[in-house]
Amino acid sequence: MNHLIAEAVQLLQQNQPQKAEALLSPYYYANLENSQFLHFYALAKSHSGQHVVGIDLLKKAIDLQPDVAEYHHNLAAIYRLVGEFQLSEDHYLTALKLKPDYAEAYFNYSATRKFTADDPVIELIETQASRTDLSDADRCFLGFAGGKIFNDVKDYDKAFSYYELGNSSRKVQFDINDFRREIDRTIEVFSAETIRELSQHGLQTDLPVFIIGMPRTGTTLVEQILSSHPQVHGAGELRDIASIAGTMQQHAPQKTAYPECVKLLPVNTFSGFGKSYLKRLKSFNQQASRVINKMPGNFLYLGLISIMFPQAKVIHCRRDPLDTCLSCYFQRFRQGHDYSHDLKHLGLYYREYERLMAHWQQVLPRLPYELAYADLVQNQEAISRELIEYIGVSWDDQCLDFHANQRPVTTASNWQVRRPMNRAGLERWRNYDQHLEGLRQALAGEEN
Repeated sequence: MNHLIAEAVQLLQQNQPQKAEALLSPYYYANLENSQFLHFYALAKSHSGQHVVGIDLLKKAIDLQPDVAEYHHNLAAIYRLVGEFQLSEDHYLTALKLKPDYAEAYFNYSATRKFTADDPVIELIETQASRTDLSDADRCFLGFAGGKIFNDVKDYDKAFSYYELGNSSRKVQFDINDFRREIDRTIEVFSAETIRELSQHGLQTDLPVFIIGMPRTGTTLVEQILSSHPQVHGAGELRDIASIAGTMQQHAPQKTAYPECVKLLPVNTFSGFGKSYLKRLKSFNQQASRVINKMPGNFLYLGLISIMFPQAKVIHCRRDPLDTCLSCYFQRFRQGHDYSHDLKHLGLYYREYERLMAHWQQVLPRLPYELAYADLVQNQEAISRELIEYIGVSWDDQCLDFHANQRPVTTASNWQVRRPMNRAGLERWRNYDQHLEGLRQALAGEEN
């Protein structure tokens, strides 16, 4: 059984929860008294979208072994996912009581609510962060946890020092020149003529909706508003388009890499990939007339999207550049986003993103809806109505009550989008102005 569980854990780490669930499922009834089995089976179920089942299984594991901190931590994570923040907070605190050096629990707990200066967790985090025997991973967790909490209590200098600790502990490398070459190649391949010619072989459907832009620009909020409509399903951040782009070279002569392979592919390749993507969207909700993919990084693939789905609706979320970059720096992304751990890299990456978006404005037959985060926050109903009209469904008042939408939210914004609209995210950079000179220089194109 230990070997089976180890294999399931590996599948979960590879983001293949359905396979982990299928592997464990035949052994469930033989392991009703095995808390470790129930724990990982719960994670497989929850990561596959069956959150209620995951909660029930983790409760069973805790009944068998109530003093295992990891069980409480992971139950708290599922409660947070479905919007049960008080239950989430309770189990995070139990995990920390059982394991006071549980750095990941401090990090996840910090995202469940807004903290005050007298909260006892502050002293606990400072004690842990001052240790000299921390792993880089734990130092990173504590850095982002402390940053969030000290930001809440408006001790901005201390918050920034904790965020610096968290980011420097990631030990990642980012090469801006590699990214520039990627943008150059994309611009070279996806001319207006190429998109116009190849889009004739795409699929004529209005089912797909894409929300794109830099991370932390309101993409989750926009998805929450739209998916509050009974005809619209929010599928979260799907990696399918990047996967399609990565697979295309297998169908090209001499296995030519993407994006150059686009011009060499048999024309039926685009409709073939498009049909597979539509099948995937329908697997989320058969009845929905629109299904949203809110992967922000799909801004890299707007040319390909326009070819495969000429009628697809694209919403481009924008936010003040300083606020965008700072919010990315304050976010511990699970994977990718290596540019986000250095403010200079963030500014330079942002410039390349803007360069590509300017290209798409010149060559796409259908331009994205340009959404300014500040406009949405300050004019919620008017902009919400424009969004609903843009994606082509009739207005529904539920879109104004997006915070009551009970769909699971898996991104870092899941706490914010379950609360009414507020302006706390506007001009946040002013609290950190004294730390942003390097970012300003990078945004201005000054690299030294």
